[in-house]
Amino acid sequence: MPALVERLHKLADGAETVSFAELNRTIGAQGHAPLLMVVSIFMILPIGMIPGIGGALGAIVALIGLQMLLGREGIGLPAVFGRRTLSAERLCRAADRIRPVADWLRKRLRPRWSALAEGRVSLSIMAILLMIAGGSLLVLGAIPVMTPLLGLPVAVFALGVLGRDGLVVAAGYVLLGLVILGGMWMKMSSG
Repeated sequence: MPALVERLHKLADGAETVSFAELNRTIGAQGHAPLLMVVSIFMILPIGMIPGIGGALGAIVALIGLQMLLGREGIGLPAVFGRRTLSAERLCRAADRIRPVADWLRKRLRPRWSALAEGRVSLSIMAILLMIAGGSLLVLGAIPVMTPLLGLPVAVFALGVLGRDGLVVAAGYVLLGLVILGGMWMKMSSG
């Protein structure tokens, strides 16, 4: 995680804006988890609630899930999403916000329950869930609270895979289940 923060700062250094394509080239080349972590952080922070950004971030999550399911490293980002940009200043602020958390997590994550963090079955299930959650944001992204709510379990999945910590991946499954149940409860109580 601390190395991820440094890569974000380097990417934004001297730039006015950073495109999703640049972000993908810089971070996505090192596997799915770092890129998934960055995208999920943007989903959770206020950046994800900017109109249109939530859907774009969801599409990227779905693409990452598809690439994971296909067993490919990195993602091929369609030009329409690659052209989307973020302010370099916002990128640096986001990186600065996560630095203390990254340092704290580095001390606590450790390899355990490897079948959940690295096993093909678990990664395939996670990939399908990422595709569904990300794809749903193309519609639900217009509801400001949905992007951060779905971003949280995505971040937990990314942390678990980054740290090869299956216990954290299990927490991501539980958290996603709670978000889905909460959404179903809200839907049933409103209609």
